[in-house]
Amino acid sequence: MNEAQARRDIIAYCALLWQRRLTTGSSGNVSVLLDDGDILVTPAATSLRALEESQLVRVDRKGVPRNADQRPTSELPLHLAAYDAAPQVRAVIHTHPTYCVVWGKRFRCVFPQDTVGASETLGAVAWTPYRPAGSAELAQLCSSEFARGIPTVIMERHGLSTVGATLEGAFVLADLAEEAARVAVLTHLTTPS
Repeated sequence: MNEAQARRDIIAYCALLWQRRLTTGSSGNVSVLLDDGDILVTPAATSLRALEESQLVRVDRKGVPRNADQRPTSELPLHLAAYDAAPQVRAVIHTHPTYCVVWGKRFRCVFPQDTVGASETLGAVAWTPYRPAGSAELAQLCSSEFARGIPTVIMERHGLSTVGATLEGAFVLADLAEEAARVAVLTHLTTPS
């Protein structure tokens, strides 16, 4: 994808993530792998709600910003590791959706995938134990799952990361995962013990 299109797409999907309540405050980050190998990523400590194209940060494959005045997301190690782990990955979305966080924290596993959406469309999901946000350890845990072909990872006490060949693919997985987690949490809360 060329840079101009990637900038437009990232802004559009950040707005969708906000509208779907998959991110709040200044949490969450999005990136796209450009045709020339660079990565375009959301900036640090900035809400996805109202980003502008000029705020997106272009970095090389080692994570060095092309513009030294810009600071990429603190989760950049996760994005870099995802692109290194699987050549088909061209987009990464990392959010902190409420029900995925609740399920991953409370049950320390992947939610049941027994709804039609989860079983037929979501596909494989992995769960990883807690590691500090932005750490190399967290990036390694997630990228190991991406390398195994698992595009959706729930991170204990943290959030959700999805990868895809397109931003649309990664977004759909994030949206489906949060809905599956919501159904699982509500089912657990309303099922007699």
